[in-house]
Amino acid sequence: MKRGLLCLLIFASLASLKPVYAAEELDQESLQSVESVLEEQGSDISFTQIVKKLMSGDIKGSIRYLWKKLSGDVFSSLVVHKDFLKQILIAAIIAALFKSLSDAFFQGSAGNAGFYVTYMVFIALMTNSFYFLDETARDFISMMVDYMKGMITAYSIAIVSTAGITTSTAVYEFFLMMIYGISLLTKHFIFPMIKVMFVLKIVNHISEEEHFSRLCNALERGASLLMKGFLSLVLGVQMIQSMILPAVDSLKNTALEKGISSIPGIGGGLNTVMTTLIGSAVVIKNCIGAAGILILFVLVIPPILQIAGVIVSYMAAGILLQPISDQRITGAIDAVIKSGRLMLQMILTMTALFILSVALIAFSTNVNYYTG
Repeated sequence: MKRGLLCLLIFASLASLKPVYAAEELDQESLQSVESVLEEQGSDISFTQIVKKLMSGDIKGSIRYLWKKLSGDVFSSLVVHKDFLKQILIAAIIAALFKSLSDAFFQGSAGNAGFYVTYMVFIALMTNSFYFLDETARDFISMMVDYMKGMITAYSIAIVSTAGITTSTAVYEFFLMMIYGISLLTKHFIFPMIKVMFVLKIVNHISEEEHFSRLCNALERGASLLMKGFLSLVLGVQMIQSMILPAVDSLKNTALEKGISSIPGIGGGLNTVMTTLIGSAVVIKNCIGAAGILILFVLVIPPILQIAGVIVSYMAAGILLQPISDQRITGAIDAVIKSGRLMLQMILTMTALFILSVALIAFSTNVNYYTG
């Protein structure tokens, strides 16, 4: 009897060390895929360090660490937009002087020539700004896809320990489907629609009559509806999976736990050890998900500020130009503003999709621990 108790205590002691070992193994192997993505993006943020801080309960320390990394990027993003604002203001002053002189001293074709010269200057500035917006949005979407690919491995392995192989496989397939959907939607639909809308808005304001305003509105609404529809579809599929699959794995694990607990003598001890292991795995899984969300916030804020800075600059230019310039020029400025808004909506939609998906998976896969 004493030997049995001694063996049980030794087994319990060894088992209690397993969560720590699993965490170390997870840091070195599973999290390395995320670390490599961050290194490729030129970021010095340590995903492993954030996970360790969260596992120790140091949430404030994690936020302070990420804020230090973010503050420099925020300042550099704001500095970039000073050049855009200066160019727009200078062009606004030149446009106002040109229009005043042409109205006072020139008639007929000379006045029209003055307008077209001014309009060409604005087309050059707007095209430059649009390329900046397009490149910023494309870089972020590409980075986010790579980041999600890195998260798949770490998160799926962590889910195996808490929910089961069925849920983990479904999560892996879901993330692959979401990555493919984001790539397909943005590359073949959203970006081409924004480009066509931008060009049509510029062409639409060359003449005094608007010929493509309805088509531009249709493209803008179509792109917005595609993003909202994609968000609703993916979250709907994920919600259905979260309602069913963790419950299936929980049923299997509950049957196993009941069988173990029914073993005479050592059943209760083994059941306690299993509950402790599941609780440790839940902590690791939730910390990985929380770290992924926090780091994504750090990654998404600079491109949001850059795009928002361009939009605000052109809105300010439109306000300054409207009293003194031709309405066609102020109308053409909307090409950059509306294109930037769609790109900003796209970034926010994909970010919300990632955050809500991770949150749904995290909450639904805790069922084994709560029911245990």
